[in-house]
Amino acid sequence: MSQTRITIRPLRLTDASDIYELMHMPNVLWGTSLLPSTPIDSWYKTVENWVYDERMHVFVTDVQGKVAGIINMRAGTGRKSHVGDIDMAVHDKYQGQGIGKMLLLTVIDLADNWLNLVRLEVDVYTDNERAIHVYQQFDCSDIDSYIMARLHKPGGEKGTGATEEAVSQNASGNYVEMFSRISEVTAPPPAGRQEEPGAG
Repeated sequence: MSQTRITIRPLRLTDASDIYELMHMPNVLWGTSLLPSTPIDSWYKTVENWVYDERMHVFVTDVQGKVAGIINMRAGTGRKSHVGDIDMAVHDKYQGQGIGKMLLLTVIDLADNWLNLVRLEVDVYTDNERAIHVYQQFDCSDIDSYIMARLHKPGGEKGTGATEEAVSQNASGNYVEMFSRISEVTAPPPAGRQEEPGAG
């Protein structure tokens, strides 16, 4: 019985069609904010950008010539030059087989021993328990955060306000909901500029 050959290697331009298939798998889509309608041409451009971006380090798991998983790490700049941001996905067919661990080990080795990064960050949905379990095995800890926004109403329109919801998970695993209401104050036009009649 022949053994399956698994190779971790850098991303190639010729991987674009495999990446498109991988990123459109039901389980993969469920764990991301990607749209299933994203055309393959967009993925060709994305893969090309990744290959030629010096701050982007992308590896794939090659299983007998087929991309089964992908991980990318973008190195920060300026005050975040010590930080790497990670994104990872594994094809539905190959999930639960240790491919995610292999990809993470590859990126951690790059970060620790080649790029001298101090901090690695990853965004993961709180209900993606499989991914969370993998990241926790590599000493990733939960850090709650809120996504907050200020909405600007163009043309000085008066609105009814808007409610923004940010959801995070606390240490006990319960969801904490925070609601913030954007005030209905209308900002005056900049000094020295008058709005035309009917504007807004």
